[in-house]
Parts: sequence; structure tokens; C-alpha cells
Amino acid sequence: MIAVIGATGNVGRPLVAGLLARGTHPRILTRDPGRAALAPGAEAVVGDLATPGCADEVLAGADAAFVVTAGPEAAAHDRAIAEAVARHAVRHVVKVTSVAALPPVHDSYGAAHAAAEDAYRATGARCTFLRPAAFMSNTLQWHWSLTDRSTVFQPFGDLPQAVVDPADVAEVALRVLDTPALGGRAYTLTGPEALTARERARCLADALGRPLTFVDAPPEQARRAMTDAGLPPAYVDGLLASQSDPDPARGGVPLPTVRELTGRAPRTFDAWLGAHLHLFA
Repeated sequence: MIAVIGATGNVGRPLVAGLLARGTHPRILTRDPGRAALAPGAEAVVGDLATPGCADEVLAGADAAFVVTAGPEAAAHDRAIAEAVARHAVRHVVKVTSVAALPPVHDSYGAAHAAAEDAYRATGARCTFLRPAAFMSNTLQWHWSLTDRSTVFQPFGDLPQAVVDPADVAEVALRVLDTPALGGRAYTLTGPEALTARERARCLADALGRPLTFVDAPPEQARRAMTDAGLPPAYVDGLLASQSDPDPARGGVPLPTVRELTGRAPRTFDAWLGAHLHLFA
């Protein structure tokens, strides 16, 4: 049995669909099964990782686990999951982390991902780490300013990133779960082209058929917006430091990993836009 933690996100949802299409019936953790809109065949464990024992309930009896965590509480959640992985002797863990975890780590955001990887390694399970570059789906964060002002605000707007489709990350995870020989490694995952945020905004304007203004927002402005939205200042500082890292190895250069593992080219940003354009309406 495969347990899925993070089943309703941009990576988890296509992963669950792929497992079901293969005839595998995963057990997933969800806070709200109604909103999760589970396909038939998935077993739901209702709970929150902040609740003691929740990770044990979803992992008990699992042969493998797929894990995505996010946000300021991710580090605590990963510690709890890793402890449950060890208690239940889960044999294989596929964990989505980040290119920020690539050594040497330069900021607190990357350090948190690297610490999560270490916590899973310490369980004795075979661990596979997927380290994606920035997700194409992060573009959806621009929706509010597009609606109000036809403007994109983004710091570090001229730093290239080979953004990756979350569905490609899910497909890699499926391949790794299906093929034990591919496990036990760390994979850096990118899209097929390195684009700046300014260039991605231009692609979005072309797809929408209307002009958009791009503003390379000062980091201080971005920090204020995120802390005003309720994110802890220390978490925001680490995230912005990670986003400003110019090292091409951290997602700035397209890699062949997705093609090597799935047998097909990773999806382009324009293809992702075409499939999700309705979400910007």
C-alpha cells in the first residue's frame, strides 16, 4: 500500500490520479475529504499533521509513502512524518523537497529542506528526494494583481528559472514508485527552458491576449506583502533569500532528468498556460 501525504496539492493530485489509473489504491491524508474530491478507489484518512498520531494513522501498514509538505510548519510536519515512517518501518519514501536543498545550503529555506531530507534518511527507509525548480503553478499567485491592475509584481524578475510543471514532478514520482531500482537517489527536476519572471509574464500576456505590466518588485515590498498576509518574518526571509540565489545549479539551467525518467520531454511553460488559462479568468 502507498500512503500519500499532500494528496490534494499541485503535485499530489496528479500523483493520486496516476496511481489509481495503474490500479493502485492509495491511502491519502486530507483535512477535508469533501473538498479533496477523491476519485473512487482512494482511501481517506481525515486529519491534520499538527495532531499527534495523525501521521501514524496514514502510514500504518504502508510499503511506500509519497510526501509533500509546504509552508512555515513544514519542518515540524516532516519531523513527525519521519518519526512515524521509522515506527512503521515504511520501506520507501519519495519526498518532494527543493533545489534550495542542494549543498552547499545558503539560506534558512534551503536548510529546512535539507534537514527534512536528513530526518527521512535517519529512518532507515530507502529515500528518494525530488528537488524541483520553481513550479509553473506559482504563476497563479499573480492572479490577484492581474484582476485588480493588469500588473504582475515579482521580485528578482530577471533571474532565469527552468520552472517545472507539477504534473511532471508527479509523473517522475510515479516512475520512481513503480521502479525500485530508481529509488534511493536525489533528482533535480526542471522544465525545458530557463525563463525569467518577466518573460513568463510576457507569455501570460500573449496567452490572455491583453497587455500586462511587469514590475520587478523590491524585495522589501515583497517581504512586507508576505508578512502582511500572515507569514512569519523568518520564513519569508529564508524564502526570499532562496529566490534570489543566482546559482544556475538551483534551477537556472534546464536538465534532462524528467526526460530520462519518464521517456518524454518535460512540458513547456506555454503548454502549462494553455491547460490552466481558465484559472486566470
